[in-house]
This record gives sequence, structure tokens and C-alpha cells, in this order.
Amino acid sequence: MTDLERFFERMVRNLVVVDPSRVSRPIPLAELKSDILPYRTNRRALKLESTEEYEELLMRLVSGQEELVSVAPAEVAEWCQRQLSSLTPDLSGIPGQATATLQVNPAAIARILGEAAAAGLAKAGTGAPAPKNLPLPPDKCPNCDAGLPPNRAISFCPACGRSVTAVPCDACGADMEPGWRFCVDCGHEAGETAPVQT
Repeated sequence: MTDLERFFERMVRNLVVVDPSRVSRPIPLAELKSDILPYRTNRRALKLESTEEYEELLMRLVSGQEELVSVAPAEVAEWCQRQLSSLTPDLSGIPGQATATLQVNPAAIARILGEAAAAGLAKAGTGAPAPKNLPLPPDKCPNCDAGLPPNRAISFCPACGRSVTAVPCDACGADMEPGWRFCVDCGHEAGETAPVQT
């Protein structure tokens, strides 16, 4: 998964926590930065070191890279494209962001989160109840089994402090998403005793 895909996935997950039907509606860019995917509460999950990295990913998303979203007005996306092709892009802020909106591309949801999640979110957009296979965060911590706060996107368990978006593999330490049965790096089965290293 690329950094931009991770940014997009986190945005969709955060929207789903609040209201799954929001994924099908235009998202104000200003609200994305302030409430849906603010840097301060998502930087660790996105593995970002600075606000500049966050602004660059946001600019890449808005510019239309990887066709994850479409933007209105188109001039905002064009400005981002010009800045990204510049040797010294202006990361201080996107002109017109106060009125610009993003529309999530359903094909991108299917590509990154899977067909079942895309179908469920499309159904939620019509007002029908969303099925249970949406890309929601877990309701219990995968590490200590404590209940997690509902109706908000979280990255770390308030009881034990460990990540709820990634669980370390017992064998190699690579990040595993909650619910994965096998590690994608070494193939070790989750819950097995780690092999003794010699």
C-alpha cells in the first residue's frame, strides 16, 4: 500500500465511523483537514513525521493522483498538480480549500478496501442499513480485549496504549492489521508461538 493509499484508507475509515453514507457525498476539503483527518490525531497511524508530509499527501490526493477522489472546483486540483510538478511546491495551504469539495471514487474503495466494503458503502449511501463487513475499526482492542470508544476513529487503545490499527507479528514484528490470520511479511500464523531465533 502506498502512502497516498494509506491516507485515503484512513480518510474512508474515519468517515465510516461517523456516518457510512458520508463516503458517497461531497466532502468539504476544509472539514477533511479540521475534523475528518486532522494531522494531530492521525499522524501516527499515517506514519508521518511532519505537517509538511501531511500537506504533501493532501495535495497529492486533491491533485487526483491514483484517481482516489475527484475535486470541485477543478481549478483547485489543477493548482495542486502544478505545485507538485514544481521543484519547490508551496505546501503552506491550498487556495480555495474553504469552498472545495472531494468526491470519493467508488472504484478506489473497491481497489484499496475490497469489493465487499465498496458494495456496503454504496448501499449505505442510498440510506439502506450498511452491512457489517464495512471497513470499521475494531470494537475491542486486539491486544488486551478492552472495549474501544464507539463513534470515533482511534489508533491506540485507551486501556493498554497499543495500536488497534496494526498488531505486531509474533515472529518478525511486522505490522499486521487486526483480523489478519497470517503475516504478509513472513507468513507466520497469528497467535502461533513465535519460532525460537538461533
